[in-house]
Formats: sequence, C-alpha cells, structure tokens
Amino acid sequence: MARAGLLALLILLSIVTRQAGAQVLYGSIVGTVVDQSEAFVPNATVAIVSQDTRAARETTTDSSGRYSLVNVLPGIYNLRVSAPGFRTVTRESVAVTINMVTRSDMKLEVGTMTEQITVSATGVVLQTDKSDVRTEITSREITNLPLSNYRNFQGLLNLVPGATPTNFQHLGDAIGRALGTNVNGTALNNNRTRVDGATNVFIWLPQHLVYVPPVESIDTVNVTTGSFDAEQGMAGGAAMTVATRSGTNELHGVAYHYHDNQRLYARNFFLPANQGKAKSIFNIFGGTLGGPIIRDRLFFFGSFEGTRERTGVSPTPYSVPTQAIRNGDFSGLAATIYDPLTGQSNGAGRTPFPNNRIPADRIHAISRRIQEKAPLPNLPGTSQGTLNNYYNSATEVLDRENYDLKINWNPRTTFSTWGKYSRMDGYWNARFALGEVGGPGLSRAGSPGTNTMDVNIYTFGQTWTISPRFVLDSTLAVTNFDQIRYAPDFGSNIGSQVWGIPNTNDPVVSGYAAGAEQVKNACPPSGNGLCYSGMPTISHGFTGWGNSFGYLPLFRKERAYTYTTNATRISGAHELRWGFDLIRYHMDHWQPEVGAGPRGSLTFSANATGTTGYTANYLNSY
Repeated sequence: MARAGLLALLILLSIVTRQAGAQVLYGSIVGTVVDQSEAFVPNATVAIVSQDTRAARETTTDSSGRYSLVNVLPGIYNLRVSAPGFRTVTRESVAVTINMVTRSDMKLEVGTMTEQITVSATGVVLQTDKSDVRTEITSREITNLPLSNYRNFQGLLNLVPGATPTNFQHLGDAIGRALGTNVNGTALNNNRTRVDGATNVFIWLPQHLVYVPPVESIDTVNVTTGSFDAEQGMAGGAAMTVATRSGTNELHGVAYHYHDNQRLYARNFFLPANQGKAKSIFNIFGGTLGGPIIRDRLFFFGSFEGTRERTGVSPTPYSVPTQAIRNGDFSGLAATIYDPLTGQSNGAGRTPFPNNRIPADRIHAISRRIQEKAPLPNLPGTSQGTLNNYYNSATEVLDRENYDLKINWNPRTTFSTWGKYSRMDGYWNARFALGEVGGPGLSRAGSPGTNTMDVNIYTFGQTWTISPRFVLDSTLAVTNFDQIRYAPDFGSNIGSQVWGIPNTNDPVVSGYAAGAEQVKNACPPSGNGLCYSGMPTISHGFTGWGNSFGYLPLFRKERAYTYTTNATRISGAHELRWGFDLIRYHMDHWQPEVGAGPRGSLTFSANATGTTGYTANYLNSY
C-alpha cells in the first residue's frame, strides 16, 4: 500500500493601488463613475443583473467614484448606475468570465433618476487590471472549432502561446483519454487543472486529468501561463481552470452524435492491393439539458456523453518457430546448434548436433507442452521462413460514459450556492497476439488485457456577500477514482499448473522475515488472491511468449480532497484578499514494478548452444 498526502496551506494578502482583483473560479466587474465634467460621483448605486438567471448584486461607489463587484459568477450581465440628480445609465451585455477583471467605467449625465440612458454596445477593452499571462477558450471556440482526439477540449491548448502540440500517453491505462502538453519548456506534470474548483489529477500519472469533462458541458477554459495569482499555486507550467455550464431561466438542450469509420479514410498508398483497410468504428454521442427548477432561484444542468470505439489493430508480422524448429530440426538454416553437454564449462570445445538436429529425447516435456499451444507460421516470412512469418489482428475495444449534473441555488441576492456531481465509467480491452502463449498486445499501446475505471467527483461551492465590501467564497470537492487492470491470463496459474514450471505463480522471498505468505497477503481484496496468476515471460529469440507486462495486474484506489476558502475586503483604492487552500492526495495502490513482475521470466541465451569463436544468433536462443 502506498499513501501520498499533499497539504498546501496558502495565506495570501495582496494590496493593490487599484481595485483589480479577480477570483480563479469567478470574475469581477470594476470601474469608476464620473459626471460630464469628469468629476467623481460618490455614493452612486451600481447594480448588476444576470440576463440568464436574474441573479443580482449591488454596491455603491466610494468617495473617488470607484466601485468593485467581486466573486461574480460567469455570465452576461446588465449593469445599471444611478445617483440623485443624474439620469440612470444601463449598460447591457457586460460579459464576466472566470479569472478575469471586467472594467466598465460609467459617465452620468445631469437629469432625473427616472430618465434612463441605455448603452447596448461597447468596444473591446484591453485587460489593464491584471498582470497575469493567460489565454481564454470560451464555449464558442470549443463548440465551433474542429476537435479531434475524442473531442477533448485539451486539443485547443495548441492555441495557447508557449504550449507544445498536445498528445496522448498511456493509451492502455488512461481511459479518460487526457492529453499532455509542455508549457514554456516545463515538464508535463507541472500543469495543474481544476474543474469548478476541484483539483483534477490522475495521481499515479499526474500529467493526466482523471476526468475529462465533455465539451458540451464546458463554459470557459482559462489557461494562465505566467504571473500566477497566489491562489493558482503549485503550477509551474500552466494553471488551467475549467468552468462548466449552469442552468438558466430558459430551457435549453443539445443532442449530438459523431460517427467515423474506416470507409471514410483515404487508403494508405503503401497498403498491399490484396489487403483491406483496418477496421475502425468510432461513435461519440450524447446530449445536454438545462433550465429552471424555480425561476430566478433554482436551476439545473445535466449532460451525458457516451463513447464506443472499435479499432482494428494490424501490426507488422511476428516471428514464431516453424514446426521443424519445434521438433529440433535446424538443418539447412543459417545457424549451427552446438550440444551444451559437450566441451568445457565455458563453452569451448563443444561439438554440433549431428545434421544440426536435436534428438527428440533431449527436448523437455515442458517445452513440448508450451510449444503445442503456440501458433504456427501463416506467412512465408523471411530468413528461410523463420522470421516475420505470423500475422494476427484483432479489435481494440473502448467503452466510456460521462455523466454531469449541476444544481445552482440563489436564495437571496447576498448568497448563492451550487453543487455538482460528475461520473465516468470506462472499459478497455485488447487481446494477446499469440493466443494461448501470450506475447505482445493487439492494441495501439502494444499492451493487452482488460481495464476498468470508475471516477466519481462531488463538488460544492458558495459565495456569501456579507457586505458590499466584504465577500467570502469557498469550494469543497471529493474525487474517488478506482481502477482494475489485468492481462488476459489473469485468474489462472498457467505457468505452474498448465505449463508445469515450478514457482512461477508463487513469490519466492529471501531476506524478509515475514516470508512469502505476507507478500501474497498484500494482494488487495479486489485481486481475490490472484495477483501472481498468469504466464511467466519466455525470451527465446523469436517474438517473446508469456506475459511480459510486469506491471500487471494493478489495482488503484485514489482519493483527492480539495477545500478552498477566500475572503475579499474592499477598502478605498485597495483590495485585500486572503485565503486557505487544502489539497490532499491519498493513493492505495498495488502494482508490481520490479524485475519481470509477479510471474517471473525465463531468458535463454544464444551462447547456450554456441561455442568459443562462434557468433550465435536468434536460432541458438531457441
């Protein structure tokens, strides 16, 4: 069992000369109110109302006409400013996004408060209130730009200055299909991602997200690559904040289905004329639905996405021994087989087997038993038919379901809260290339087996406006991740009971007082005592036999806990912000990573049937 805990305590106090703070998960609206002579207007009432949910916030300007509305949920707002002796001014469609300060300076004209001026369009304003280096990817880009790689929003990180092209890693291990990128020359695992405030990381493979939200559920992705805020700590490359969509007063839904198959692909120019294109069937389908439960107060948003992928894997030919070689007949082949029972112990003076044939009584019964289960050549091959003589193909399977449900509640103008549940169920499967004797995996990753992953994320957040100049926000999240992955030979003691090789399915322990039983007892309950089952690796000059994937089976239980709270105090021209950020990782993990793995290995040296002065080759190894 391995446990890892990370406790990050962040206490931040920032004093700035302008009201320029923004919250990672929220946005801010700031500005100055003046009259026609450019004189400041104190005690003006500044109010915002969401166009989507009618959520409202209100504050007043200080003696210098400044106002600041912090911890504003992302969305489109109408901004209204009123003061005695002036006409009321309304600016429509003010956009607020996460980790951004929106400046909206207002000018009032003399008149009565019943008179109104409405500004329905504004120019694009440069960001002058924050110094961070960031890129914002909105739902517009996510929806309209072409997305490859399982329609993963991370594919758009290619648009971020300083980021290398995104790519996959660990295709057999990470069913979420997260993408990795190097930002500003830093390592992949220096990036940090939070989704709605919850830390999102595959702890064992920290360059991956443990949960990739479907693109239809995403509102905004904010990528900061320099001059990070203190609350974006622990990020060396990029700090990514993903805000998902919420329900509004209007009922909206989306349904989609993406289909692709090999018939839509161009034919490889070098593909033999008698060989068809490899099978590939890819479907991503799903939908979203959001709307009001109680208008202006309670909202919901849900999404579902399913993935079904069947990929034909047709690797280059493998090499298997011919029937003659299995019978010990190497006559006519480009190798001389020397009798290891002749000559000296160092190999000198050995004599070849007569006619390059090994007598039948010198072939061990275990060897015969294993050879009978290995496939025979089905191609002419090369090197007199001994190499590249076996072809096999199979279908790699990936099934995945993503679920998201988000509830927003605005009981009053000074308090809002929300909760979210996300879930992923994943399944992946690939076969051995050599059937009963294992060998490589028929998958794009080159590994075989079955992989199941379950992710459950619970997130809660709230914003409490204690006064127009003091705001408190917090986020609490729990991530549960469970994974079981095993090879096709898992569950049967093939090495010891089928092949008859002693000790291949039992740990042999030396120098450890608790002995082998204690080692076997470390197998987790989900392994059912079968952690050492399967086939050992056999290396013999041809394509290897057995299970060479020493890191299998694996059983992972990862838990991540996030708690963040921040307080913001507006005092004149200054904004003071302090907070606490706790992230704890817990990993309960059984995975062999030493030597040949839990089943052991058998390696046959070519020198065993060679002699001094003779250069042995792959045939001597067999």
